[in-house]
Amino acid sequence: MFDSLLMAFSLYSRIPVPQAEWDDRSMKYCICFLPLVGVVIGAVQYGLLSFLDILNAGPVLRGTLLAFLPVFLSGGIHMDGFLDTCDAIHSWKGPEERLRILKDPHVGAFAVIGGLLYFLLAAGIWSEADTASALPLSLGFVLSRALSALAALLFPKAKKDGMLRRETDPAAKGAAMAMAAAALAAAAAMVLTGGLPGVCGAAASAAVLLFYYRTATRMFGGTTGDLAGWFLQLCELTAAGAIILGSLVMTG
Repeated sequence: MFDSLLMAFSLYSRIPVPQAEWDDRSMKYCICFLPLVGVVIGAVQYGLLSFLDILNAGPVLRGTLLAFLPVFLSGGIHMDGFLDTCDAIHSWKGPEERLRILKDPHVGAFAVIGGLLYFLLAAGIWSEADTASALPLSLGFVLSRALSALAALLFPKAKKDGMLRRETDPAAKGAAMAMAAAALAAAAAMVLTGGLPGVCGAAASAAVLLFYYRTATRMFGGTTGDLAGWFLQLCELTAAGAIILGSLVMTG
C-alpha cells in the first residue's frame, strides 16, 4: 500500500517522494491515493494564499501565482489531458477520430485557445480569493480528484488498453466505495467550512461530473486518461468560480 501511495504522488504530481516499486500490486491501489495528492496541493495553495495576504499582494500577482501553483505541483499531467480534449471535442469528428486526436502529440489551435482561456479565468477567479474562502477553495483540489478517481473506476472505458485501464481494471471493488466516501467527505467539509459558497462549490462539482459523463459517453464512447484530466481541471476551475461567486453574493 505504501508503494501505491508513492506511485500516486510520482504519477500525479511533481512533489518529491522516495522511489516506489512499480508493479501490478502497487498499481492496484494507486488511484485510491489521488485525493491525498489533492490534500497536499490544497495545503500548499492555502499556505501561499495566506502568505500573499500577509504581504498584502495585489490582485494581479495573487491571481497569477495561485493559478500557476496547482498546475506546477501536479506536473501538468491533468492540464495535458485538458488541452488534448479541447482539440478532440472541437474537431467535430466521430468518436474514433476524437480518440485518435487524443493520442496525437501535436498541439492544435483549440488546445491553445482552451489553455489561454483556462488560465485567464483561473487567474481572475483566484485574484478574488481571500482567507475567508481559502479553506473551501483548497478542498476543491481534494474533491475534484476524488470525483475523478470515482469516475475512472465506474465510467465505461473508451479503449481496451491505456494507462487508465492499467490503473483501474485491477483495482479492488472497494476502491469505488472508498472514492465515493472521500468525495462525500470533501464535499461535506467544503460546505461546513464555506457555508453558502461551499454549497455552491460542491453543487458545481456535481454538475461538472454529470457533464463529464455525458460528454465522455456521447462523444468518445467512454472515458480515457486524457478525459479524466480534462474533467479534473474543469472541476477545479468551476468549483473555485462557484465558491468565489457565492462569496461575492454574500458580501455584496
